[in-house]
Amino acid sequence: MKEPKNEPGLGRTALVLGGAGSLLAAYIVIGFFVAKWLRNLMDGPAFWLAIGTITGLILGVVNVALLIKNFLGEQNG
Repeated sequence: MKEPKNEPGLGRTALVLGGAGSLLAAYIVIGFFVAKWLRNLMDGPAFWLAIGTITGLILGVVNVALLIKNFLGEQNG
């Protein structure tokens, strides 16, 4: 009998990578809009938008790294 393979297929890999890109973009956009909302709420300076966008980028990269680590961990068994 053939042993069932535990590796995910090409479709699942493509979905994870596509989802990672979408997740990163979502974090950046959310960071921008949260910073824009806080700037309007507190009458803050314009550079708060940059800080919010960069914060969203950093959080997104960390989340994508954890997602990929989890995905690769599933492949190793």
